[in-house]
Amino acid sequence: MTSRRGDRQPTVWFVTPEAVPFASTGGLGEVAGSLPRALAGLGAKMHLVMPLYGQVDRAAHGIEPSGPVLPVPVGSKTVEARVYQGRLGDCPVHFIAQEGYFDRPGLYGTPQGDYPDNAERFVFFCRAALALAQVQQPAVEVVHCHDWQSALIPVYLQAGLPRFTASARPATLLTVHNLAYQGIFPRRRFALTGLPDAYDHPRSLEYWGKLSFLKAGLLAADALTTVSPGYAAEVLQPAHGMGLEGVLQKRASRLHGILNGADYQRWSPQDDPHLPANYGPGDLGGKQLCRQELLRRFGLEPADGQTTVLGYLGRLAEQKGMDLLLDVLPDILMDPVRLVILGQGDASIESAVKRAAREHPGRVGVELAYDDGLAHLVQAGCDLLLMPSRFEPCGLNQMHAMRYGTIVVAHATGGLADTIETFDPKSGRGTGFLFKPPQPEPLLHALRQALWTRAHPELWRRLVANAMAQDFSWNRSAAAYLELYQDLAPGSRA
Repeated sequence: MTSRRGDRQPTVWFVTPEAVPFASTGGLGEVAGSLPRALAGLGAKMHLVMPLYGQVDRAAHGIEPSGPVLPVPVGSKTVEARVYQGRLGDCPVHFIAQEGYFDRPGLYGTPQGDYPDNAERFVFFCRAALALAQVQQPAVEVVHCHDWQSALIPVYLQAGLPRFTASARPATLLTVHNLAYQGIFPRRRFALTGLPDAYDHPRSLEYWGKLSFLKAGLLAADALTTVSPGYAAEVLQPAHGMGLEGVLQKRASRLHGILNGADYQRWSPQDDPHLPANYGPGDLGGKQLCRQELLRRFGLEPADGQTTVLGYLGRLAEQKGMDLLLDVLPDILMDPVRLVILGQGDASIESAVKRAAREHPGRVGVELAYDDGLAHLVQAGCDLLLMPSRFEPCGLNQMHAMRYGTIVVAHATGGLADTIETFDPKSGRGTGFLFKPPQPEPLLHALRQALWTRAHPELWRRLVANAMAQDFSWNRSAAAYLELYQDLAPGSRA
């Protein structure tokens, strides 16, 4: 990519369904809460746009009403959008408020499933964001959309809804955080979009007799990104393309893989407020105190220096390889280990991990929750973090773990393969342990390598030092996004 805009920074709207610290369900929220701040630090004119969910603490974040009430067409009706404003560092945040759509317990659904009106909710969000963009000054030059929830924005702009002059129409960039989530709805919901009938077609929204918001956005956006170079290559193949590999192959010349970064303002053991003791590369004494507290919090037996503390952090799902971990658990427990599991997910896997905790009291501990403070303690208190994901677009946990001196055992896929180098005891190079294919035996072999290395203190110290020296801060990735914005901005397009 070669910038054609010199030092001029375009005005960018970062449209996302979630962002830390306001409301988040995982990796997308982490990225949306840190990338705009990094871009603003480089001088970019960033504005973040997201729904004002009921769980957002308006008082804590200083969120106030701002701007006009916007009439937003949704199907045959008009729904009012109220606009509120807050800040994320130096970045203004525009919240789209509509109680009927967003004042709910969850962002996208409940433990029983997705909200049945999600198509209507995010048609409204996309059209409200564009209605607000149309009345903003300075004019919006690039709209950076994220996942299926905002993927209709490039489609609306392509269709001239709302109408911009050719020179004023914002460029669009769509980032895919996880291709498994495509915004698929019954075809009868097409009327909600308000798009011309020509868009109810395989060249746009229609997808095997249904609608796919993400597919339509992939075809309409001016440029596409995924969250790691490895994932950008993988999604062009049937194994990881989730049925959209043909669409992505057609757009391959406009597809870029930009690795996510880690937010070291939130994830740094030197000053992490969630830890009982802080520590850094020069003094790991605090990590031992975190280890003791982690075992206590999970109700596990104390561990001596010969015992390895293993951790799993994240969704309990087959995508994350939890079934592989359960398959090898009897073999793992033949060694002196403790295992902590923190997360929520599939009911069958939740039942299986609870059963493992009952069968191995004092050695396996489980918390079926997402607790941000406890997640920090898991990162700090473990010796090894297990990430056996079948596919992983980027992953952030491995980046955080390395900063905390916790070594990662992971399947060599997507962003995991981009960020982890298998440790070589002969050369002393490497930062973790990768395995492939995603099957129990390779996972067990990688775990055995990790346990053998930990039994050799000099090698383990070298490995931990290597991991803690890695820098996955947003600087490089933010610069790549900024260059892409500059190339996309209307004045740069041929």
